Amino acid sequence: MDEKLIEFVDHARDKGLDHATIRQLLLSAGWREKDVAEVICRRDLELPIPPPTRVASPPVPRGRRSSSPWPRRAREAFLHLLTFGALFTWATNLIVLFFTYINSALPDPAWRLSQSFKDQIVSATRAQLAAVIVAFPVFLVLWHFLLREVRHDREKAKGAIRRWLIYLTLFIGAIALSGDIITLIYFMLEGQLTLRLVLKAAVLFLIAGSLVLYLGMTLRSETDPMR
Repeated sequence: MDEKLIEFVDHARDKGLDHATIRQLLLSAGWREKDVAEVICRRDLELPIPPPTRVASPPVPRGRRSSSPWPRRAREAFLHLLTFGALFTWATNLIVLFFTYINSALPDPAWRLSQSFKDQIVSATRAQLAAVIVAFPVFLVLWHFLLREVRHDREKAKGAIRRWLIYLTLFIGAIALSGDIITLIYFMLEGQLTLRLVLKAAVLFLIAGSLVLYLGMTLRSETDPMR
């Protein structure tokens, strides 16, 4: 402890200054609050100020979740992004796959397809089929897991990442349905409505409409307080 500080406090007390005045003078001169309080108390107390007992924080048992919400949010974001990524992959490739089959079954008479182009179509069809085979089971497993977590903890249905992805999917589905209907009406008014176009519109309407209907019902059931 600084001897000058001790001498000043002793001198000020001998001159009749109270503790508050001495403290204010020392603080205004730049001394630390801790040093000033320790000197003033040490002059009048017989025992020194004991140091605080530092209690070590108890170790977190294994299996117990951290109190911080960030690991849980990162986990939820990962699972939901993976789930909806698999959903978009499955739905997009399934629609394109049906379109390819329709074009193969009902080709345009004006098309002149070379053998190399046909081979490219077959290769693309295999890639789309492989994506559908892999993405759909991944989506089913992850979505079932997320629904089970929501049933156990209703608060997880209010997660921001879950709401954003569901509403984003509903928005994309609504845009796809609107564009499908507009295209169908346009070609009908133009007098160029063909069976191939009607089948493509039906495929897009069924797949996109089913996803919009299902996710809309899921969102409604999760936000309905009576359920």
